[in-house]
Amino acid sequence: MNKSRILKNRAILFIIIVGMALTLGTFFVYSSLRAMESTFSPIQIDKMFQKHVFTILLSSFLGIIAFILSKYITKSRHFMNILFIFFMTLLALALAQAPINGTKRWITILGIQIQPSEFMKLFLPLYLSWYYYKIKERKATFVFGIIIPLFIIFLSISLIFLEPDLSSSILIFILAILTIYINGVKNIHFYMTLLILTISGIFIITNADILKGYQKDRLEQFSKIEKNYQLRQSLDAITNGGFFGSGSFIGEEKYSVPYSYSDFIIAVIGEEWGKLGILMVITLYFLISRELILMSYHMKNSAARNFMVVFAFWIFFQSFINVGVSIGMLPTTGVTLPLMSYGNSSLLITIVSIGYIMGMVFYEIIDEQTIDEQTKEILENQENKKRVERTDEV
Repeated sequence: MNKSRILKNRAILFIIIVGMALTLGTFFVYSSLRAMESTFSPIQIDKMFQKHVFTILLSSFLGIIAFILSKYITKSRHFMNILFIFFMTLLALALAQAPINGTKRWITILGIQIQPSEFMKLFLPLYLSWYYYKIKERKATFVFGIIIPLFIIFLSISLIFLEPDLSSSILIFILAILTIYINGVKNIHFYMTLLILTISGIFIITNADILKGYQKDRLEQFSKIEKNYQLRQSLDAITNGGFFGSGSFIGEEKYSVPYSYSDFIIAVIGEEWGKLGILMVITLYFLISRELILMSYHMKNSAARNFMVVFAFWIFFQSFINVGVSIGMLPTTGVTLPLMSYGNSSLLITIVSIGYIMGMVFYEIIDEQTIDEQTKEILENQENKKRVERTDEV
């Protein structure tokens, strides 16, 4: 089987799996919103669900645009820089807003509340992959390969840390460091930098009081489950669901799970579809990550290939964090379940990123088909030439 056919089959399978995740997510968001009737009025619940569906439609439209323009975005000299400035501006604007629950993470555009830090989780790895794609061999130098990317990373993370949003800061930092590594900088430069960053991080954590009050409370609640109301209700809902679940739209414990439509949507899945449902969801994320990795092997464009690897790591890692929080393995972080949780910003950047990736895969398939056709034409010409020569000899 030739390369273009392999990519095409993988891409179709990937889109089907993503479609399944989005469909299930919409189903569970609707169910979890209905369970929030003690917090929201029926009118508010309907508006929130309508907003969720609108976000999916808008994200799909923008994803199609990203699909069409993906090849030109990667080759453009200035477009990615303009996007970087745009997203940095959004982060700065978020800091100028009135606090919500003690943090400044959101801004409202056209009536839609967005969280710029969610955009940076995937845009920063994409931007760094594009940066390395542009500088080519210069990434072997310490300045271009390490110093400049670190400046970009710390500039972005510093604004997110000031919101404050520690979990997003850490996650984005991990994704950015992974992006540096897979883009092929010199090993000595990378490991030396990683050692310095690790030592500096340990020193800061042990000598500076960087945690806010609510962050300390979350760590304390993690160590003492009786103080963690969210976790107790989440565990009760999952336990009530058993292995096979109570059934769709059935269950009582989910009604008392705070933020069941976003951070703790696994509790709803666990009660309605049971532990089997949770295993199915985890399997979906594994398959999404697996298909991305397998497709990346066939990509010639290094920016697209490396971003696909980071995206695969992110979607599985973030889903692991979300599930880990819901079952008590990790402290509460506020991290959503990709493609399934209610959340405008996370859903938007995820679907648009998928559109970009699919666009790059599509252009790779077209390029390969063109090469195959040209190769076939050359072989046919050579064969015809040999036939003519044999005829002349006769």
